[in-house]
Amino acid sequence: MTSTIKTELFQPNDPSNSSGNISEHLTCGYIILNCENVNDKWKCIHCFRIIKEPIQLTECGHRACKGCHESRAALAIDGIMICPVEECKQQYYKTEIMPDRAFKRELDILPVVCRHKMDQNCAWTGPLKAYQEHLDQSHVHYPCDLCGQVFSSSQALEDHKSKTCPSLFQACPLAPYCCQEMIPKTDYSAHLLSAKHQETVALFLIGKYEIPDTSEQDQSMESSSVANELEQRTYEKLSDLAEKVQKLNDDTVTLSRDFVKLNELSQITIQEINHYQTATNERNVFMSSLQPKQDSIQKDIERLKQNLEENQHVSTDGTLTWRVDRVAERMADAQSERQPSIYSPVFYSSATGYKMRARLYLHGDGNARRTHMSLFFLLMKGDYDALLPWPFSYKVTFCLFDQTGNNRHIIDSFRPDVKSNSFQRPQTDANIASGIPKFFPLPMIQQDDNPYVRDDILFIKIIVDLHDTPKLILPFMLTLNPGLPYHVQQVLINQEKIKRDQQQNTLTTITASQPTPMNTCG
Repeated sequence: MTSTIKTELFQPNDPSNSSGNISEHLTCGYIILNCENVNDKWKCIHCFRIIKEPIQLTECGHRACKGCHESRAALAIDGIMICPVEECKQQYYKTEIMPDRAFKRELDILPVVCRHKMDQNCAWTGPLKAYQEHLDQSHVHYPCDLCGQVFSSSQALEDHKSKTCPSLFQACPLAPYCCQEMIPKTDYSAHLLSAKHQETVALFLIGKYEIPDTSEQDQSMESSSVANELEQRTYEKLSDLAEKVQKLNDDTVTLSRDFVKLNELSQITIQEINHYQTATNERNVFMSSLQPKQDSIQKDIERLKQNLEENQHVSTDGTLTWRVDRVAERMADAQSERQPSIYSPVFYSSATGYKMRARLYLHGDGNARRTHMSLFFLLMKGDYDALLPWPFSYKVTFCLFDQTGNNRHIIDSFRPDVKSNSFQRPQTDANIASGIPKFFPLPMIQQDDNPYVRDDILFIKIIVDLHDTPKLILPFMLTLNPGLPYHVQQVLINQEKIKRDQQQNTLTTITASQPTPMNTCG
C-alpha cells in the first residue's frame, strides 16, 4: 500500500537544519532526536533528515526522500538535475530514479527516539515505521485565540496568555491625564518608568491637575477624595520606584565587583591558554615526528590483517565456494562505479601449490558492462612458485549456484592461453585477470525472486581441474553436498567416473555384437 507523503515547510529555527541548508523547497524527511548523530546512510541528500519514501538515483546510487526529489525535479531546467553530495555532483535526468524497496525495509525497522523527548518529555521510542502514527496521535498544537501563536502544550499556552501575549492591554493608573490609550501588558512596566508618566505624577503632587466642577456642593468632598486617592497611588508608585532604584544601585555595585573578578579571571585564563597553546605546539611537533613511524606501523597492520583474512578458512584443494553477501548494495556500488569489482578470498591448489583468487564485476566489465556479470580468474605470487610448472595450464570452471534445489546451476569453463602473461609465473602481487566477461546476463540476476540470489546472497564456486575431469562429470560434481569433506567428494566423483566408463563399455560391446547387414545386391 502506498502511503501519502506528508510535507512541511522548512523552518529556519529548526535544530535539524543548519544555516547552509535553508531552501525554498519542501523538506519531507522525519525529524528525530539527535538526528545529527545518525549515520548519513539513513539521511536524505536534500533535507538531511531521515528519509521518507526512499528513492535511489540510478547514476550514482545516492538516496533521497521521494517528496524532496519531486519538489526539486519540478523546477529542474530541461529535466537536468545534479546530485547535491559534495563528493559526487553527478548530473542526471530527473526520471533516472527508482524506488528502493530493500532499503525501505531496512528503514522501517530503524530504531528512533521522538523529537519531543526534550521539550515535552516524550518517552516514545520505536521503529521508524510507527513514528508518523505516534506524531499524529500524541503531539497536537495549541493556538492562542488572541494572537494566533502556536504552542506545543496547554501549560505553555496559559503562561503566554497570562504574561507575554502581545494582544493583552491595561489602562494607565493616571488616565486620562497621562495616557488615554490602552497599553500592551508587555510594555506596562516600561510605561510606569517613562518620562511622561513621571512628569504626570509630579504635576499631581503640586496640584497642577484639578477635578472638573460638577456642582459647588460636591466639589470640596469630591476633590478631597480624588486627591487622597491620587496621593495614595502616587506614594505606592514612588515607593515601588524607590525600591527598584535601590535594587538597581545594589545590582550595579555587585556587577562592578563581579566585573573586577571576571577581569582578573580572564587574565589568568589568557595566561593558561597561552601555556596550553605552547604545550599544544610542542605536542604537534612531537606528533609530526611520529607520523612516519605511524604510517609504517599502519601499513604493517593492514598487511597482517590482509594475511590473516586470506589465511582464515583457506581452501587448499583447488576449489573455492565463494559466499557473496549484500548483493543489492554491491550491485548499486558497481553500477555507480564506486566499487566496480570485488575479490574472492585467496585459495590454493594445494598447501604448497598455486595461489589464486577470483574477481567479480557485478555490473559487467568492458564490452559486457551493463549487460552481463563478468567473472575472472587471477594467479597470485605465492611462496612456492619456484617449485611449480609454468605456464599455468589447468582448466578453470565457474559455477553460479541455483539455491532453490532444482540444480539449474550456471556453469562455464575456460582453458588458459599458455602464451598469455596472465598464466606465466607472477612477477608482481597478482597477474592480469583472465576469464569470462559475459558470464551471466544482468536482466536475469536483477529479476525479483530469481533462483540465484536468496536473502541478498549468492554463491559462486571456482574449480581448478587438477584431475582432468571429463566435462560430463561436472554437473555431478556440482550436485554433491558441499558439507562433505574433500576426500569423500573425490571418492564419489571417482565412483561416478567408473560407473559411466562401465556403461560406455557395455554400450560399445552391444553395438559391436550387432550383425552387419549383408549386401544382397547382385
